[in-house]
Amino acid sequence: MTPVVTLGPLRNAVLGLAAAVLVLALSLFVQRGLSWVTRARSSRRTPHLTRMVYDAAQSVPANVSGLARLGRFDRRLVRSILLGLALDLRGDTGESLTELYRKLGFLKRDLRELGSWRASRRANAAADLGVIHGPEATGKLLQAVHDKDVRVRQAAVWAIGQTGDAATLSGLVRVLGDRNLLVAHRAQEVLAERGREIAGAIVSYAETTASRSGRLAAIQLIGWLRISTAGDLLLRFTSDLDPEVRVKSIKAAAAIGDPRFLETFHAGLEDPSWPVRCQAAKGLSLFGSPPSVPPLAKALRDRQWWVRFYAATALAEIGPAGEAALSAALQEPDPLVRDMARYLLERGRALPVLP
Repeated sequence: MTPVVTLGPLRNAVLGLAAAVLVLALSLFVQRGLSWVTRARSSRRTPHLTRMVYDAAQSVPANVSGLARLGRFDRRLVRSILLGLALDLRGDTGESLTELYRKLGFLKRDLRELGSWRASRRANAAADLGVIHGPEATGKLLQAVHDKDVRVRQAAVWAIGQTGDAATLSGLVRVLGDRNLLVAHRAQEVLAERGREIAGAIVSYAETTASRSGRLAAIQLIGWLRISTAGDLLLRFTSDLDPEVRVKSIKAAAAIGDPRFLETFHAGLEDPSWPVRCQAAKGLSLFGSPPSVPPLAKALRDRQWWVRFYAATALAEIGPAGEAALSAALQEPDPLVRDMARYLLERGRALPVLP
């Protein structure tokens, strides 16, 4: 039988665990109570504060005397109201909201938060600065795109896209080569929307950068934005040693559609990399040029299905001369060539949608 005296430590442990559970339950209860009180107060105060914000925004200049006298809790609500409205409002009203945000000291607070030791606070501050469209924040945001934390860099890139001018966007081009793909893709998204303002900077970066991923992203942007001034650079890149650079360059050249790329596309049909041959054939379908019939007819015998498909599609787009080449391919001994030619001829004018 176990001596009674040895049960003391076990009893103490059970009592200690019970006390810990009780304290945790009480803390959760208190936390939920405080949260409920906060939500209730917020829902009660928000309509009144929203009216105050609207009234202040309608005055010229913005009158913040009433808002400035609010307590800390109400100021937090006003800040969230301003950020929520700024997401939807632009023009003169948006500028009034930015002015209110500035006069109430919120913008200065966000700029200060960009230097916080906590990454989450830096990221939130960058995002808020993008929402409120404060132009004086662009310098600090441009520094934040090199932050050590990925979340901060992503938020800063997006914010610059919302607020930055041409000079600031030019500084964003270098982020295309960021070591983190999420950040680089975010920069590419921003520049896809506003890159026309800094087309020269994108072309220059594509030509001079040592970052392979950055160069590929810049070439892709040249195609998306149809930057015609990059024609000479794309012509050089189509003979690059890197097959992916050649692929991206041919796709970009096809998007621009300059006739001087025609011979380059013909040469691309002989490239050792099949994705390059594929994109060259696809690009020739956009030109519909009769001189392309002989190299495309030869590409019909390519061993890669996608190259044959785009070559046949390009021939069908050319018109009678291309259709004649497809008809001649029906006599080829290779069944793969015959099947592809028959597939396009049977569709007539109803050409397949190119992916």
